[in-house]
Amino acid sequence: MKSDGGRAAADATSGLPSAGLPLTAFEEHMLADDRPTHPMVIAVRLDFAGGPPPPSLAAAFTSTLRQEPLLTARVQRRRLGRPRWMAGEPPRLLVSSAGEVAGDDAWPGVPPRIDAYDGPVLHAEVLTRADGWTLLIAVHHAAADGLGIVGFIERWLDAAAGRDESPRHRPRPVSLAARGRVAASWGAFMRMLPGLALGLQGVRQFMARRVMSLERRAVEAATAPAGHWRPAVVTATLDVADVQAIDRQGRAAAGTVNDILMAAFVATLGEWHAAEPARDEEAWIRVGVPMSLRTKSDYGLPAANRVSMVFLDRRAADRHDPDGLVRGLHAEMDVIRVHGLGHVFPLTLELGRLLPGGLRRVAERPAPQCTAVLSNLGRCFHRSPLTGEDGQVTLGAARLVDWWIVPPVRPGTAIAAATHETGGRRTIALHVAPSGPSAADARRLLEEWTRGVRGLGVNG
Repeated sequence: MKSDGGRAAADATSGLPSAGLPLTAFEEHMLADDRPTHPMVIAVRLDFAGGPPPPSLAAAFTSTLRQEPLLTARVQRRRLGRPRWMAGEPPRLLVSSAGEVAGDDAWPGVPPRIDAYDGPVLHAEVLTRADGWTLLIAVHHAAADGLGIVGFIERWLDAAAGRDESPRHRPRPVSLAARGRVAASWGAFMRMLPGLALGLQGVRQFMARRVMSLERRAVEAATAPAGHWRPAVVTATLDVADVQAIDRQGRAAAGTVNDILMAAFVATLGEWHAAEPARDEEAWIRVGVPMSLRTKSDYGLPAANRVSMVFLDRRAADRHDPDGLVRGLHAEMDVIRVHGLGHVFPLTLELGRLLPGGLRRVAERPAPQCTAVLSNLGRCFHRSPLTGEDGQVTLGAARLVDWWIVPPVRPGTAIAAATHETGGRRTIALHVAPSGPSAADARRLLEEWTRGVRGLGVNG
């Protein structure tokens, strides 16, 4: 039996105006893209060992949510005008005894069905067991991006440990109205226009190219009953020595860790494409990359979406030149950053709102838009007071032994990957779509990818 682990106070959404807050184009797109078997939900799992959850965990959940207006809100449909975020019923922290929860089941028990219109948009659940506990979190992507969710989790756990004055604690609130801005002023926006025009020229290319789909590579495509969602996740971990080697190679190549991760990912996808008997030789490998739009002024922003998507297209044959692949990806990301092209995706969504059918028609495009998604959340918990000198995250008597976060997958995109570094180790997690590769194929793809990352890190 699940018990109520605490209810947030009625003023949890006091940060929203009484008339509500209009959704940004990105948030509205996440709602339009939502499907029962492909929900636009970000899933997180944290496994602790060595002790029980702290008694203050539920109270800290309640108090932290008071500073998170969108995580306690719901979406209101409107006959005229855009949908709005309105104050909603705060979510409850569920607590249950689960026995042994390790193994292949990424989400033990019944996964939540999150409806942003009914609310809540956040589901949080604690599963206790003899040797520790597991924290499961699911958040609708319309409410927040991965970095926003990780920030909320860090603030929550800091508060549970009585350490809410940590460097991660926000020095001052930042208005949620700023979450969808392109530039700080009209003058800054005008200076960005030449670069944005360059990016908009690439939209036609984006629409014209045929994209490789891993759904055709499935051996035994997983199925999900209508209205039911169960995240299928496989993970791998790179140890401290691997991470340090990749770091060194990134610097030696005047690139980044992200360039090496991406190059190895593209090369692995290229190998899979080349092994497909019925492959489309003209298809492109396209990786969607979530790109944070946060600036220093967003430091105090509650959990929200300050994110865009950029898309990197490569041919399968590019895998034969690993060094050139790394350099090319690094150069393309440099152009994207220098010219502010991360803002092109939300701007095209704004234009899509104006077309007949709006964003729902945009979301219902039948052709695959991406081969895969890769999100790098960087270093997590590294500023938290819960992290010791050895990099170990501890909460009371319990230590964090493993955790992952995965983005949602949409129809046509078979896998969505996320990676982060915690305590010097890097975790890579693959979220596999219901129609994507089998569990065995997904594990094999992940093994080939991590082997490629290690090869690039050691050999260059």
